[in-house]
Amino acid sequence: MTLSRSEQILTAFAAAAVGTTGLGNRIYRDREQAFARDEMPALLIEPGSETDDILTTTETITSHLIINADLFINGAPLSTVADPIRVALHSRIMTNAPLLALVISIYPQSREWEPEVRDLGAVRIRYIATYRNNLVDLTLP
Repeated sequence: MTLSRSEQILTAFAAAAVGTTGLGNRIYRDREQAFARDEMPALLIEPGSETDDILTTTETITSHLIINADLFINGAPLSTVADPIRVALHSRIMTNAPLLALVISIYPQSREWEPEVRDLGAVRIRYIATYRNNLVDLTLP
């Protein structure tokens, strides 16, 4: 079965993140269990929301997908430990040819630092990806 364009984008986003300095291959999609300390830092990639603009004259949908990339950190201070990972991730996302081929544009939208207890915390990094779909088939541009 062919994946929807939004799922193709999320998959490509996760693939682009692999090898990010400090993360290695600790990149997950839709993980339900909590991260253990020895699994951090880790990145969890999930869809946030999606909105559509429909153009009936061309039978296309222009969609705006919010991608939540949650960076889980074991170290303090959170912003200092997370920063080099965040910088490396951003570079990989913004220059990844397979991901960029799926979208019209992708831009960072926001960041939220969420310190937990002592040396645990998370940074929610949001990207907005704009792409086109066929009106009758969500797998096609």
